[in-house]
Amino acid sequence: MKDCAGEHSADAKLRTVSIVPQFSASRIHSDYWPLLTEIGKRTNICFKLEQQKSIPSFEVVLKSGSYDYAFMNPYHQVMVSDIYQPIIRDKQRLLTGIIVTNKGSNINSVQQINGRTLLLPAPNAFGASLLTRAYLDKKNIKFNPKYVKTHQNVYRGVARDSELIGGGVNNTFNRESDELRSNLSVLVETPGYPAHPFSALKELPPEEIKNVQNAWITISKDSNSKNLFRQVQIKIPIKANYTQDYAPLKNLRLEKYVQ
Repeated sequence: MKDCAGEHSADAKLRTVSIVPQFSASRIHSDYWPLLTEIGKRTNICFKLEQQKSIPSFEVVLKSGSYDYAFMNPYHQVMVSDIYQPIIRDKQRLLTGIIVTNKGSNINSVQQINGRTLLLPAPNAFGASLLTRAYLDKKNIKFNPKYVKTHQNVYRGVARDSELIGGGVNNTFNRESDELRSNLSVLVETPGYPAHPFSALKELPPEEIKNVQNAWITISKDSNSKNLFRQVQIKIPIKANYTQDYAPLKNLRLEKYVQ
């Protein structure tokens, strides 16, 4: 079990985990591997990180229940609530959808988006695509969506071309470099919702799920581990509850935007 993060003893359990591909596979690996290693050592698990190249391909595998654990967007959790249960989310940070423009552009109102190309990571990206498309629809603004796979690609595309606009989320935007963000302006920000959960396959042993959940929280209380959580977008982990945190998203009626 050399290609997994965590406990490598003979009796350790091998579990698969996947992270929604908002960023490149190499960045996801470097961000998540250290924390998964710590969690695995405390729970006698070795986590095999399995990544997809795009959000749509991640969704296909997620719906099949092939991963043991997954970090998914809030609407993914609604879509697969019969298969996965959220076990950890961030205590303070709410997820908002944002629309960004190039700072060198003359776009300073939502109405100017009409008829333009809008870069989006994927059709079902919760904040970056579903929330922003719903917002623009309510404003009767038409646009030409262009899906570019990751949030990174959205921000870089807009930074390179002043004619483009992009959809993203506050969490990924804030993780970009100061240099990149200095070339972008946030034109629109939607209301916030509980951010991405780390979820477990419901078929897993309840004791194992509880141990993994507790490991997240225990490790977060170690002051030397703060950076581990900053890297994975869950700075202050708390136990997640589907009914309270994610079921209310059904009331947003985003299903008409899901592809």
